[in-house]
Amino acid sequence: MKKILLLLLICFSIISKSYSFIIRDSEIESVVKKLVSPIAKAANQNSEKLKIIIINDNNANAFVTPGQKIFIFSGLISNSKSPNELEGVLAHELGHITGKHHVRIYEQLGKARIISIVGIILGGAATLATGDSDALAAIGGGAQTLSQRSFLNFSRAQEGSADQSGFRFLKDSNKSICGIISFLEFLQSQETLGMQDEYMRSHPVTGKRIFDAQMAAKGENCNEPKNSIQEIKEYKFIQAKLYGFINPENTIKIINDSEYFDQDQKDYALAIANYKLLNLKEGNFLINKLIKKYPNNPYFYELKAQMLRDNGYIKESINNYLKAIKIKPDDSLMLIELSQAQINEESPNNLLNAIKNLKKASIVENQNEKLWYLLSVAYGRNNEMSKSRYASAYSAYLKGDDVRALNFIKKAKKIVKKNSVEWNKLDNLESIIKK
Repeated sequence: MKKILLLLLICFSIISKSYSFIIRDSEIESVVKKLVSPIAKAANQNSEKLKIIIINDNNANAFVTPGQKIFIFSGLISNSKSPNELEGVLAHELGHITGKHHVRIYEQLGKARIISIVGIILGGAATLATGDSDALAAIGGGAQTLSQRSFLNFSRAQEGSADQSGFRFLKDSNKSICGIISFLEFLQSQETLGMQDEYMRSHPVTGKRIFDAQMAAKGENCNEPKNSIQEIKEYKFIQAKLYGFINPENTIKIINDSEYFDQDQKDYALAIANYKLLNLKEGNFLINKLIKKYPNNPYFYELKAQMLRDNGYIKESINNYLKAIKIKPDDSLMLIELSQAQINEESPNNLLNAIKNLKKASIVENQNEKLWYLLSVAYGRNNEMSKSRYASAYSAYLKGDDVRALNFIKKAKKIVKKNSVEWNKLDNLESIIKK
């Protein structure tokens, strides 16, 4: 999988040419969290502390990193035939987390940041749009400290253990093992002869994994659905969402011929695809159709709000974000997107509301670069310059741009009283960066 990965933050609501590899979306993350929560409980993990990160990549894969982060390739969601297939993969990844299988890898990588680590795991170079030379050096250093074979040997030695743990977690959470069987069979169908060398694989031979899963699933009828009607419906909606956002042209051409999606899911994908292709009239018609049918679905209001905001209808956008948040009041990602619209509206009242909403969202999304960027803008327009510069510094730090972050800290310290609360916050961030 020789890919170049830009590990930069993106929400579906942040349509930016600069950011393209990490997907942040409230609906997708919510559905995945709902599926993984009982499995995490069986694994004695706090699901609230699990971080689900979706990578925009059509490969069917997943991996874990320190901090209870599970990276899921969008292709894993798009190509899976049921929520139970994803549950099986998530159970396997929880097996890695509980077994602390990732610890040794990251110990060997030394001071490399997560952005560097992901690049190595994916087998390619990580490219930083920010020009973070330290991170690039860390990538090179990390790659030199790990021979390919030793890295794969370590990974191979842990995969069987993660499988067995995953089977146990699925059973203990009353989930089916059948999904992981069908997923592994899918992987097997994708393999080529050149990938069969067991000693150069990061996973055990797929045939053996299928056999182990079949033994673990003895007594189950794998021909029956393993998820509720509601779970399947929600899952198909996020699959349709991914299709619409990632492949809008193809969605327009072929989705109406799909026998997999129902008409509502097709309309969702088409609404998104038309919006992405700048056909606001058709996109708005389709999302209004869904809102009329599902008036209590916050994600439909969120999509409409996004469409309106990105086309300059700011007040109408704010109204629809507020409708979404009324249904889901503590949704941090929605609060961030609402705040962007409120800042764009440029009234003093909305500016204060934006700051309030961003501070509330930061309780959960403290590592969200866009949140801190928006805070820097909002504080700046509200003439709170020391807070604005701190937010700018933190935003730059999260991007990996330490030079820029330190420059903002230097500017902030010129207008902040020494040893004050704000000074100490700046000092702490400076110390973290210089470590």
